[in-house]
Amino acid sequence: MTTTDQRTAQSVAGATAFAPEDPRSVEALVAPVARRAIEIVRDMRPENSLARLVTPEVGQNLARRASLTRRLRATTGYAPQRQMMVTGVRICVVNQQTVEASCVLREPDRARFLAMRWELRHTGWRVTVLEIG
Repeated sequence: MTTTDQRTAQSVAGATAFAPEDPRSVEALVAPVARRAIEIVRDMRPENSLARLVTPEVGQNLARRASLTRRLRATTGYAPQRQMMVTGVRICVVNQQTVEASCVLREPDRARFLAMRWELRHTGWRVTVLEIG
């Protein structure tokens, strides 16, 4: 087999590896991005920690919500718990350049739903819409 032959996805450490341009490669990114987004909103992580994976508009929205959390924490003194578990990751391939994904992030006292729209840009997959419920 030469380097120009097409090959099927190969299994790497029990998970299927896809080409970076393949829409199915987004599934591995959903859970870590969801966790980091919630940590940013809860002001537990720097606001720019997702800068390479989200558009500037999504980054500004996360920064605004983190600012509101800081103001609320200053008046109430509430300190959030760090225990979070991402479950129910689902992706829907809209086309070769667009993927919509959702997941549930469970905490001891609540559950949150996250919906994301990923688009393939020249620098790779980026979150263009992020909704946290």
